[in-house]
Amino acid sequence: MPAIQRQFKRIPLWITVDYASILHMPHDIRDWLLDSASLTLRIKSYCRNNQLGCFSVRLLSQGMGIPSNDEVQRLKLKSRRYALIREVVLYCGSTPLIYARTVIPVKTLSGAQRQLGHLGNRPLGEFLFAQPELQRDVMEIALVKEGHQLYDSASACIEHSPDNIWARRSVFRLGKKPLLVAEVFLPDVLQQSHHHASMAQLAPVLKASFGAELQVDES
Repeated sequence: MPAIQRQFKRIPLWITVDYASILHMPHDIRDWLLDSASLTLRIKSYCRNNQLGCFSVRLLSQGMGIPSNDEVQRLKLKSRRYALIREVVLYCGSTPLIYARTVIPVKTLSGAQRQLGHLGNRPLGEFLFAQPELQRDVMEIALVKEGHQLYDSASACIEHSPDNIWARRSVFRLGKKPLLVAEVFLPDVLQQSHHHASMAQLAPVLKASFGAELQVDES
């Protein structure tokens, strides 16, 4: 595929997950945003439980490109260095649920991790969560709006675009090799979701953010 050109658009305000950010999230999206397990497995289960059709991945684009400034900072890359940029949509049947953008530094694409450049329509999550050395850095969340790169790319996948869409991102590490995964939760993923996460269930995310066990008070 051809190289992906750098897009100079507004950058979302990414916020590290903490108690304050959790309490200000709508309940219907909080559980999705802060689930630290495999999103691929969860979407597959969601497809089955809601009889929405088979799970599938559609590869929108993949190629070498220059990451945005905030992606460069998050991955601690040198400015204007190329990386492999992969954009996909996760579907249940014909319904798009998740738009995902992955930035993989060139140095990460070595050894066993060369497979990351050849996934095609296979889900990235299945590969990542099968790796015993996988580590996940702190999770960040954002409310992306029109004019943001993530919003414009994600909204192109749906018929009716809302005013804003929730997104999250994390740096994953395979050994010492990083990659940045951003996931945008499209409106249809919430329509039949009624499960609300308790603060106790969110403890793993908070531990990753703060680096220690925290006492959870739901009174």
